[in-house]
Amino acid sequence: MDYTEVSSYIERLVGDGGEALARVFSESAAMKKYDVFSIDPSRGRFLELITRIRSPKSILEIGSGIGYSSLWFLKGASPATTLDVIEVNSHVAREFERVMAREGCRNKIRIHQGAALQVLAKMEKVFDCVFIDADKNEYPDYLRHSLRLTKRGSVILADNMFWSDIATGQKQTGQRGIRRYTEMIFKDKRLSSLILPLGDGLAISYRIK
Repeated sequence: MDYTEVSSYIERLVGDGGEALARVFSESAAMKKYDVFSIDPSRGRFLELITRIRSPKSILEIGSGIGYSSLWFLKGASPATTLDVIEVNSHVAREFERVMAREGCRNKIRIHQGAALQVLAKMEKVFDCVFIDADKNEYPDYLRHSLRLTKRGSVILADNMFWSDIATGQKQTGQRGIRRYTEMIFKDKRLSSLILPLGDGLAISYRIK
């Protein structure tokens, strides 16, 4: 069975998530010159579902884009859920604020504008859920911080696990970081992990310790 055909089939079933999400998905596609590459609706639906299942009170996104994944999280979140996002590009961060204000979500989100590792180094808040989707070379460092900022029962998610056909050995910038991240989540005794074949690969790790 062809993976591309399966992915397309799933995306057709999921749909676009509604008017607001479809609008932000389209706007994200127009931001590629700022290195904004949003997840697809199938991964978005998974973020919504894991949020509904786990009911996290606090979520951290490392790499926000203009808010497409944030909206999926909020779609499944309770009114009490808060969302912290990190975005390195100041223009993208301003666009994120504009989008969230337009969609009526701005008061639920705290934006941290700056380089992710610098922002993370200053964070002390404990999160119930972390979503990693930023500089692929830095994924191992993001995981180290995520483990520091989570607890038993928290969930750590990471996108792009099949970065440029990583499973077949095709090389691309950032692939070493993805490979190292993958090794770390499956070796760490604090985590129970799995990679889901959604989009170009979504890893989920549950903190058992």
